Amino acid sequence: MPTRASGHVAQRGQSLVELGITIVLLVTLAMGIIEFGRAFMIANMVTAATRDGARAAAVVSSANRDPTTGAINSTSKSAIQTQVANEVNSVAPNLFASSNVAVCQSTLDASCPSVGGINTVTVTTTGAVRYIFNLVPGIGTSFNVGRQITFRDEGRP
Repeated sequence: MPTRASGHVAQRGQSLVELGITIVLLVTLAMGIIEFGRAFMIANMVTAATRDGARAAAVVSSANRDPTTGAINSTSKSAIQTQVANEVNSVAPNLFASSNVAVCQSTLDASCPSVGGINTVTVTTTGAVRYIFNLVPGIGTSFNVGRQITFRDEGRP
């Protein structure tokens, strides 16, 4: 026949197991929230950096363009790519290199999207972001993030 003292010990053991299960679930949930929040922040930051790069490309002065075609010169394109990469890397170090950023003009590049015959400039960014916790096996160690922003090319003749 169990004594009164042994009944309390059994209940304490049950409470300890319940607490362990609850803590594991809450920690996993917190890690998922942190991972999702970080992914959302990085995607938002990449969007803003890409938009800033597209705006910079749209207003490149005529002094930095080919006088005949209006093509942005390679020095200006390189500066825009570096600007976007630096803006992203200021918050998420080593996420992008300037090679992850492409600048194109609609009437000069066949691969560049066009909007109803309007001269446009597009900046495209692509990169892979590593997971912090890697909670779910089988989905890889990183997720891809990419943005494409198009502006009217204000500097075209």
